Amino acid sequence: MNSTKRFFITTSLILTCLASNAQKVNVTKDAQRIKGDNIDGYATDLAGTVEEVSVSYTKYLKVFSKIKTTDKLMQLSDVTIDQTKFTYPLYATVRGKADKVSVWMGMNPAEWTDTAQYKKAQNELEKLVYNFGVKFYRDKIQVDVDEASRAQQIAEKQTLRLQNENKNLNSRLEFNQKEKIRLEKALVDNKAEYETLLLNIANNKKSQDSLTIATEQIKKMVDKHKERQQKVN
Repeated sequence: MNSTKRFFITTSLILTCLASNAQKVNVTKDAQRIKGDNIDGYATDLAGTVEEVSVSYTKYLKVFSKIKTTDKLMQLSDVTIDQTKFTYPLYATVRGKADKVSVWMGMNPAEWTDTAQYKKAQNELEKLVYNFGVKFYRDKIQVDVDEASRAQQIAEKQTLRLQNENKNLNSRLEFNQKEKIRLEKALVDNKAEYETLLLNIANNKKSQDSLTIATEQIKKMVDKHKERQQKVN
């Protein structure tokens, strides 16, 4: 399979993948049992593996908090959201769920003695989970964007290569046509010269034959003159 055909197959697969990966993030209320207590929070289901979601979620949470992980439970401290620093912890988890992965974030009201901070943080939970879901899908799609961009660059390079090759082929064709005309003319000239040479050779042969006869006759005449000369006494 040549490189151009292989490129078009790869491009078709990329476009098919991109067309089929449109995602929508839905966040729902969800409770989990944390340290013996049922804690309300928010969750969203994402299409991906537990490993890739966990890695992405951890990076996301580290942007605005410090993380302590214990038995798949992430406890967030020193949380700063919209320039507001919260002194109480949040909790986050990642769970495999059938063919999807669920990320969750919640807070235990019993640990929050500041009511104003609790209400403000509670209002942020759903947005935090939603923003992560959007970021996760956008980051995944960015991989496809980067791959498609590389495919575009390859296509542009191949197009330029083919354009240059086409210029070279046309230049060679033009030279070939001129050379064909020159050779055809040279062949005609060669044929004419060939016929002229044959005629000249034939005429030369005739001239040689005539001169040979004349030379013989002159020789006989010389011999006769010598014979006459010898008879003088």
